[in-house]
Amino acid sequence: MTKSAKQTPRYSMLIEWSDLDQAYIVTLPEWEAVGALANAHGATYAEAAQKGQELIAFLYEAAQHGGDRIPAPARFDTHAYAPGETAESIAAESEALANDIASHPAPHK
Repeated sequence: MTKSAKQTPRYSMLIEWSDLDQAYIVTLPEWEAVGALANAHGATYAEAAQKGQELIAFLYEAAQHGGDRIPAPARFDTHAYAPGETAESIAAESEALANDIASHPAPHK
């Protein structure tokens, strides 16, 4: 994508299986928080994710043109990490902990 091309901000998608619908249901939390009906669905996880992305683009464009409220995208790193942490550093720490646990088995009773 070129620098001049429009880019839709990155928003959260919650994708869950629904036994009732026999489909994956997509919920867009930031958009629902501002009152938008922000649900999509798909027969497969990939289809649901694609439809969710299309819905985000539609809601964003419609809000821009209609003067509606555009929610701020949630940011995982603003609430999940301590200063200096990244997903990679947490994964490395978890792997080191798992290796340490595996090398020191619990005593049998």
